[in-house]
Amino acid sequence: MIIAPSIDLKDGRCVKLIQGKPGTGLKIPLDPITVAKYWVEEGAPLLHVVDLNGAIDGSAVNKPVIFEIVKRVAVPVQVGGGIRSVEDALCLVEAGVHRIVLGTVLYEDLELFKKIVDAVGSDRIIVALDAKSGLIVKRGWTETVGITVYDAIRKLDPDMFWGILYTDVQREGLASGICLETLKKILNATEKPVFYAGGISSLHDIVLLKKAGVYGAIVGRALYEKRFSLREAMEAARNG
Repeated sequence: MIIAPSIDLKDGRCVKLIQGKPGTGLKIPLDPITVAKYWVEEGAPLLHVVDLNGAIDGSAVNKPVIFEIVKRVAVPVQVGGGIRSVEDALCLVEAGVHRIVLGTVLYEDLELFKKIVDAVGSDRIIVALDAKSGLIVKRGWTETVGITVYDAIRKLDPDMFWGILYTDVQREGLASGICLETLKKILNATEKPVFYAGGISSLHDIVLLKKAGVYGAIVGRALYEKRFSLREAMEAARNG
């Protein structure tokens, strides 16, 4: 199982919000490039970058920072947040982003989603299943779509994407521990690689995710608060 540190960007700076809500959580007192290089030096095989401005209001303020991260590190970088046009997707992929995470566009404009897939290739696409109380949410987790996680999975064409990122929004940014119930149902419903994010707070959580069959764990607050080190998390992911 892969451990991917999360780098969340707001106004060009690193933050860790609680449930994606502006003004909550942690402000990381280091510039994003330094943070990215630190995680790579610690052994990260993949970086997960979230463009919060893009997700919430469509702003491109973080794009230069994302491009610089991609240029300065030697590991794959996957990016989510505010990718709502073919141009957005191509811009990131052509800059060297390994994979892009799509959520809002999938639920608002399926035809546009298909055009993005055609433009960059399905192997570049991770579908976001962001859920709150079992319902899919979009636009930076500010709006409910009105369908359940299971409805969303059933509607997905497996030829249109590489993998899934399931985020338990109610736990995101809280480092309060994980809930496996919905995750296990997702894993049973798909053969695609599944990333998990939301509430990871201990090495025990890492072990539980590995045993459940998750492809990768996105870890944020617990790493920044030094509840455990990246190396410890990777060891737990390897050996359980």
